[in-house]
Amino acid sequence: MKHIFRQSLAIALIFAVAAGVTGCGKKVGDIKLNKGTNAIYINEDGVVRYGVGESFQSDDYDEEELEEYINKEVSDYNSSTMASVDDAIKVEKFDVDDDVAYLILNIATVYDFNEYFKEYNKENEESFYAGKVSDCRMVHIKGNFVSPDRKKTARGADIRKMDDSNILVLNGQYRVQIDGDVKYISENCKTGDNGVITTAESDSGLSYIVY
Repeated sequence: MKHIFRQSLAIALIFAVAAGVTGCGKKVGDIKLNKGTNAIYINEDGVVRYGVGESFQSDDYDEEELEEYINKEVSDYNSSTMASVDDAIKVEKFDVDDDVAYLILNIATVYDFNEYFKEYNKENEESFYAGKVSDCRMVHIKGNFVSPDRKKTARGADIRKMDDSNILVLNGQYRVQIDGDVKYISENCKTGDNGVITTAESDSGLSYIVY
């Protein structure tokens, strides 16, 4: 993930479901990982797979040290009081191929995805959230929303009343696939093939996905 690679590489300087990985490539759901791709897939059971591809120069960084750091960070989370279940997070794949490092995490629940990103990825509580709309307290849900087919519209006030729905709030560009009914996305998001949603760059404001 962005932060894991940024922080891990800095340290190296001193520093099953429907989604999966194929032998001929790296995929999270229907999202192919390339350099610079950050992908999130959430299945119907709330299992999250997160994948990232980042530039990696073996002349500068130690691949084995980076992998050990990632494994330790995941292990630390799993042994903490934050983890909701045993082995809440698993490193499904770490691989360096053609100067690109790929990481895929299998995360047991949306709750663990939310907690892990805030604690270890240092996501700002005011600009990142994954979970029930009713529990979204630190992020202000605002702006204009549209259904994926662009036929229905809603305002932030309408979304805040959808207590039983889930919402994903992201700051930056991700490719997201939800295995289920996506109800609304913020206007700065785009929907492509297989329902894959591309969120906006960080300078275009927060991106929201309601499902």
